Amino acid sequence: MMPDPWPERPDLDDYLRHDDIIDYDDPLIEEAVEQITDGLKDNISKAQAIYEFVRDQIFHSFQINATSITIKASEVLEKGHGTCYAQAHLLAALMRAAGIPCGLCYQIRKDQDDSDGKRLIVHGFNAVYIEEIGKWIRLDASRSIEEYNPSFDFEREASELEVDTQAGEHDDPVVYINPSKTIIKTLRKYDNIEDLKKNMPDKY
Repeated sequence: MMPDPWPERPDLDDYLRHDDIIDYDDPLIEEAVEQITDGLKDNISKAQAIYEFVRDQIFHSFQINATSITIKASEVLEKGHGTCYAQAHLLAALMRAAGIPCGLCYQIRKDQDDSDGKRLIVHGFNAVYIEEIGKWIRLDASRSIEEYNPSFDFEREASELEVDTQAGEHDDPVVYINPSKTIIKTLRKYDNIEDLKKNMPDKY
């Protein structure tokens, strides 16, 4: 059984901040969150709408053989694609812009693109705090419907987040406020998706 997510810091306001990566002060983010949450009153409905928007409307860069690498939330929204890390940056920005505390989560997982199936890399996703139920919920918007059929469920965690410890996979239950500096450095190091794909980070 997976451990419950727990925040890096107890103050929820820390999970509502914006910065140069989670840049929800950008007009693109502000406009998008207004459209996505229009008419929705409670945080559960808003969180679900935002999650489904990123899951369904933002492509994974590897799946579409994108030529650019997106990092900032506004870049991901503008380009319409991102790695799991970048998609998590966008989800965090949209959630925070809607007033929903949101952080970053990381796991060490098997690289699905490794022919030997032994390579371990970092996987990034999110956790949101739902005030109505008083708990953190982890969400992975980088998993496509066609691949995993992920759903928004605030009662139990998605099965795709379970790790195989026998294969060396590791789950980190901490909900981080800021994106990993190691991950950001890696994303900025490479000029194209193919090079990044070959050099995905194994630490965060």
